Amino acid sequence: MPPSLKSFLVCLLSSRATLALLNSQNDTFNSTFRLTAQQISAANLSADTVHNVEVALQYERSNNAGSLIQDDPFYIVPSHYNLDDLPPPGTILKVEVHTNLSLYTIPNSLSMSRFLYVSETFNGTSVPASAYVLWPYLPRSFSNLTACGNYSSDGQPVYPVVGLAHGTSGQTQACAPSGLRNLWDEFHEPFIIALQGYAVVAPDYAGLGVPNGISPYFILPAQANDLFHAIAAAQSEWPSLLSKEFVVAGQSQGGGVAWAAAQRQHNRPVEGYLGTMAASPFTDVLAAIAADSSAENNGRVAGIAQGLNTVLPDFQLSDWLTPVGVARWNLIHEIKGCGITSGQLSAAEGGALQILQDGWNETWSANWYRQAVMNGGKPFAGPMLVIQGTEDPNANDPTTTKSVNETCELFPDSQLQYIRYNNITHVPVLLAGQHTWLDWIRDRFAGVAAPAGCSHQTLSPPRGINGAAFAGWSSQTWFLEYDVYGI
Repeated sequence: MPPSLKSFLVCLLSSRATLALLNSQNDTFNSTFRLTAQQISAANLSADTVHNVEVALQYERSNNAGSLIQDDPFYIVPSHYNLDDLPPPGTILKVEVHTNLSLYTIPNSLSMSRFLYVSETFNGTSVPASAYVLWPYLPRSFSNLTACGNYSSDGQPVYPVVGLAHGTSGQTQACAPSGLRNLWDEFHEPFIIALQGYAVVAPDYAGLGVPNGISPYFILPAQANDLFHAIAAAQSEWPSLLSKEFVVAGQSQGGGVAWAAAQRQHNRPVEGYLGTMAASPFTDVLAAIAADSSAENNGRVAGIAQGLNTVLPDFQLSDWLTPVGVARWNLIHEIKGCGITSGQLSAAEGGALQILQDGWNETWSANWYRQAVMNGGKPFAGPMLVIQGTEDPNANDPTTTKSVNETCELFPDSQLQYIRYNNITHVPVLLAGQHTWLDWIRDRFAGVAAPAGCSHQTLSPPRGINGAAFAGWSSQTWFLEYDVYGI
């Protein structure tokens, strides 16, 4: 036998001997949660709703990164801090420098850090919160970026910072994006932004992640505080790596937070702010909710109600919710369900049960909320890019357009660019307008001057819209699955 052939056969046999057999990808949940008879009775659940809630919660829990978020010790505030006497907002409480990304479905050129920090409630008190930084492999280079504080970067590039406000993930501790495998908004926002060379600093929002807190859901100025203080905390922890300059961005609830951040910046300027990108933003929240489906209406209103007493101590959940509505939201908190689970409970047996009290939207608390949380018709720090789908059923086009028009009429010199995308819905607007908003962010860091005044534009694809996959909120035909076997 020729030596070359012998060597080949030896190598082949060796390879076969060590070759690992492939297995099919596991397609089952890693949760076996079941509701108790007492929980089913208390919340008046039908057999179909029991099934749907159990499947939804098992799905949510299976998408936690590693352990359940409520069991992850990362979210526990170190014991040497007094929760009643926390340091000033923006202070770091705990840092996980290198998060174990084998537990996540994150693009493999990215890395991640998580941290706890001090944020600020709507009423100005200090509160612990969690956040993450998603790091690109290499920072995008801009000649005019500076490192934070008095730190000298010695000519080394710094990571340009995008402060990202996430869309609704839920209202309980278990709904923190930093503990979800895909960081909740995956390729729609955090992944694509980081892959463009930006460091994404993203708060979970107070009440999500850190235990024993109540989420002040859709109290947009409070979440704007979370965003600014998360950026400040990250900059203080990595002063040589993160830029002093930053852009704010967000979609859906996060779009409302981003707009609220621009209004906050007008009143409480933060050095380094370059502008805001708000996609499908909630502006007049209650008007947008009223125009949505009954299940969405139930879920959002109940979500707001469960956290409203964090800013209005005299508010009672029963002011807005019926007894069955209260029971179902108590169940959500008990089982630590998130958006999908709450959606099943908010469906209210196909509308057969009443979740909201008659006249809830005419109460003193609803009137307070409407004025306190309103985006639009107020001064803001520009420039701001707002993108909106005309077929958005959630943050609907008429409400957003009305808010933009009111703002531009009152403040015609504001730098507000408004782009509407024909036949596009709530989340897909991020994809339809992706190159536009990414270019807009790039221009802010590059020092390109944004146009003065307000501009309005409505766009349609040159090929037309018939037959395109623009159908709606639930039209996404893919999701990110955890790769068990590394193939």
